[in-house]
Amino acid sequence: MGIGEGGLRAPERNIVAWTEDDYWDPVKLDEETRRQFDVCHGCRRCFNLCDSFPKLFDLIDESKTFELDSVKSEDFKPVIDSCTLCDMCFMVTCPYVPPHEFAIDIPMLMLRHRAKDFKNGKIGFKEKQIAEIDRNGKLGQKTRIISNAFISLKNKPARYIFEKILNIDKKAKLPNFSKPFNKSFLINKEAPGYGKKAILFSTCYGSYHNSEIISSTYKVLSHNGIDVSLFYDGCCGMPQLEQGNIESVVQKARATSEKLVNLINEGIKVIVPIPSCALMFKTEWPLILPQDKNIKILSENTMDIDEYIITLAENEGIMKGLKPLEGDITVHMSCHSRAQNIGSKSAQMLRLIPETKVNIVERCSGHGGSWGVKKDNFNTAIKVGKISAKNIMKYNTKYFASTCPLAGDHIVQISEIEEKEDLKLLNTPSHPIELIAMSYNLKINK
Repeated sequence: MGIGEGGLRAPERNIVAWTEDDYWDPVKLDEETRRQFDVCHGCRRCFNLCDSFPKLFDLIDESKTFELDSVKSEDFKPVIDSCTLCDMCFMVTCPYVPPHEFAIDIPMLMLRHRAKDFKNGKIGFKEKQIAEIDRNGKLGQKTRIISNAFISLKNKPARYIFEKILNIDKKAKLPNFSKPFNKSFLINKEAPGYGKKAILFSTCYGSYHNSEIISSTYKVLSHNGIDVSLFYDGCCGMPQLEQGNIESVVQKARATSEKLVNLINEGIKVIVPIPSCALMFKTEWPLILPQDKNIKILSENTMDIDEYIITLAENEGIMKGLKPLEGDITVHMSCHSRAQNIGSKSAQMLRLIPETKVNIVERCSGHGGSWGVKKDNFNTAIKVGKISAKNIMKYNTKYFASTCPLAGDHIVQISEIEEKEDLKLLNTPSHPIELIAMSYNLKINK
């Protein structure tokens, strides 16, 4: 008996079968694409989720037969290119994901297309350079005064050149380069959690672009008695995954997991403050390398920072002394936070702050990592994120936080483009852990 629509079972991801010949077979890929797209055409529940589905449905509605059979396969490319791999169609919306017999998984299907294109040399030089996160980050950080001046939206000539060279929209806000994090904070031996250890994966974003997130995370954990070891040995590979460069992701996954497993002892968790990186450790790497024992151990011992704080609060307890943040908080749950399937842990963590109301917005920001800054996608990224921006503005709180810093900056830019007076409240987005550090009155540089 088939599994009916709307079953109670949780979504189950099938592995990425990139080591099998069928995965790369263009005929079988086209057959699978048409099979899944035909189910989407018959359902259309995702019509307003992102730009991929409207483009697919428009292709069908404007075809000769108004069905998928009269749409040419080469016309699918705009649909594929519009996917940001946010996973929201799989995790939230689609009633036909595995274990349903239809086994619909559009993000993994789009990844398969991109993997084929990458293997066939169809990913351009410009796009590959954007994904060189560690090289770009190290260079930008060493020359951060010059680099930040160059990428500033105020520097119109430089941004025009940047657009021509790398196809990054001259109107897209890019993250600044920050000073490296300087570890200097004593462990609080009076904290209920004293004696516990943790590994803090500082991520490429925290290492190169916003060390204050790492600083706040380190200070909050140390203040709560946690002996924190910093670790960063390279990007998690999300930018490469977005391009379909599976072999690069595999290399990063194997190298990083091997080193981290050597640091993971019984009871020690790897804490990740950026949700995209946590998702890679927890889900994407195990799907690509399901037989790798190191990756399995890492996946089982990785926690989002918000998830870790809540677990600490519920078990050992956290330090008292959190002070109210007058003006309340609105927190944006990014797609990759939601895709971890752990619930609204950021809002739950922020509600530990007394006498402070916390509002939640769960809607895509439209940014999609490197996807949203490209010239071809920027206007769409703005359009998709407007709903999130407007929902956040309705709450009119003093503090705005996003679990994804890139999403937070993008939402602020949307508010600036709208040019409304009440949007000025959104000009200083925070990571939720920064607000916890602020509530504890731990010194931060922001």
